[in-house]
Amino acid sequence: MRDPFPSVSEGATSDWVGSRSFQRGRSYFKSGAILDPRLQGNTLKAWCQGSRPQPYYLWVVCGAEGIKEAHCSCPVGLGGRCKHVAALLLTWSDQPDSFREVEELDSNLERRSKSELIALIKQMVEAHPNLESLLEATPPENGRNRPLVNPESYRRQVAFAFRSGFDYWDGTWGGAGDIDIVLGSGDNFLAKSDYANAGIVYQAVAQEVFEQFGMVHDDEGEYLYDVVNRCVQGLGNCLAAGDGDTVAREKALEALFEIYSSDMDIGGYGLGEGAEDLLLKHAAGDEKNVIAGWIRISILTANGQYDGYKRQAYGGFLLALEDDHLDDDAFLEICRDSGRLNDLVDRLLTLGRLDEALVEAGPAKDWDLLTLAGIFGAHGYGRRLEPLVAKRIETTHDHGLMTWLKDQHEARGELTEALVLAKQLLEQRLDLAAYQDIRELSQRLGIWQATRSELLAEWAAARQYGLLTDVYLNEGEIDLALKSVRQLERTSHYAGDRLIRVAQAASETRPQAAVEIYREQAEKWIEARGRKRYQEACIYLAKVRDLYRQMSQESTWTDFMTELRERHRRLRALQDELSKAGL
Repeated sequence: MRDPFPSVSEGATSDWVGSRSFQRGRSYFKSGAILDPRLQGNTLKAWCQGSRPQPYYLWVVCGAEGIKEAHCSCPVGLGGRCKHVAALLLTWSDQPDSFREVEELDSNLERRSKSELIALIKQMVEAHPNLESLLEATPPENGRNRPLVNPESYRRQVAFAFRSGFDYWDGTWGGAGDIDIVLGSGDNFLAKSDYANAGIVYQAVAQEVFEQFGMVHDDEGEYLYDVVNRCVQGLGNCLAAGDGDTVAREKALEALFEIYSSDMDIGGYGLGEGAEDLLLKHAAGDEKNVIAGWIRISILTANGQYDGYKRQAYGGFLLALEDDHLDDDAFLEICRDSGRLNDLVDRLLTLGRLDEALVEAGPAKDWDLLTLAGIFGAHGYGRRLEPLVAKRIETTHDHGLMTWLKDQHEARGELTEALVLAKQLLEQRLDLAAYQDIRELSQRLGIWQATRSELLAEWAAARQYGLLTDVYLNEGEIDLALKSVRQLERTSHYAGDRLIRVAQAASETRPQAAVEIYREQAEKWIEARGRKRYQEACIYLAKVRDLYRQMSQESTWTDFMTELRERHRRLRALQDELSKAGL
């Protein structure tokens, strides 16, 4: 009786769920989290007690070649790659006799009388009242000419799954299993070639998920992404298989566009990712015209928080949809209507309409102008944009635009002009990278020493000790770095990172100075209290030990540690961490 389901090695289980889920699943298996394990033909079924009061329902189908498919009702269990499935497979591998054999569902139901089935259904509804809504739905049958189902009955089922699955006590949600049941109705219609009704179910599920999306937490949100993606995949299958079924195709196209638009309305989270590609792939000529009409209406009516983003996204969709017959003027019109400035300027430059491109670039925001600068450069018109960029940075001081203009001058060998911009960047950024840029340009101009002296004097007067420390470290001036970092320590509460970098650099040539810094940092961590802080202190104390050995001062190290341990003898956690670290 057990032949249909072979043994599954730990390696195969790990390959199926991934190493992380496998390790977590092992913990679930060892704790006995798998409840009521059953073997039903070539399927393992069970419940798994997770972190929530209601256990998750899961199953695994296996064939001669190994695991074929699996599923779990947990938020991330779509596809059966979760820790709960790992626990089920490990239980089967280690304790196969704990699985009771049960009759296959179809066989069980077929041998029962009508009265028995009615009684059984009543018992199920009594135990799970939400199942009563399934009685409103039309069961799938073979063929395409079935009456169209009522989408509201499926929306109600999904809405109920959200309401009944939400735990207001701890703010979690566990309605995944009930939504899977509704999705299964769509899958059953699809399997019966009833593409119109399958599309209605998938659309209804997606509509309600978007309606309720904001109420769930991130973990459950991941599951809802999978739900909408399953709807998109199912609708794509309806389009691919439903040639000649006009009603089915209309429903699928409408549903896919609605999913795409709904995601736009919430800011482009990626729910139903792939809907746009399916529409582009499967829509025929007249259908593309219908979709183009929907898009144009959406561009005109886009409003709210994400209006600019939505118009641009719709514009890109429309350009792709009509790519095979758009002339230049129509292309440019779509770009202007949807705010796709980059595409607009790129096409104008391709057509050689430089003056128009410059006019369009004029009012662009700083970050858009920087992107446009790259487009102008790619067409060989970078220099023509420079006056606009130069005028812009007089008022905005945008780093990206200033860097682009500097690079333009430098590429043409205009080093003096590039140096002026590099100095402006340094004034705004005050970091080592900007200093290094000035150093390279000044060296090429032969004025580096004078420029360096001027900069260092200016920073010393302004007490820019952090930047001075970075410069001295970069240039190997260890003594000057030690001096400036101590000055920084006296004037700032944020010298710790630079102190450590200076100590690291000083370890070879100024080991005593490095020892002082490491000792001070260790003492600060100890004074902060707490085991994790003591562990940090031990890291620095180990460096002190190594430096004392480097200076052949082992006795000094011994005396120091004896005194430190005695001074902090009441800190048992510290004493424990020191011993663990071999100190």
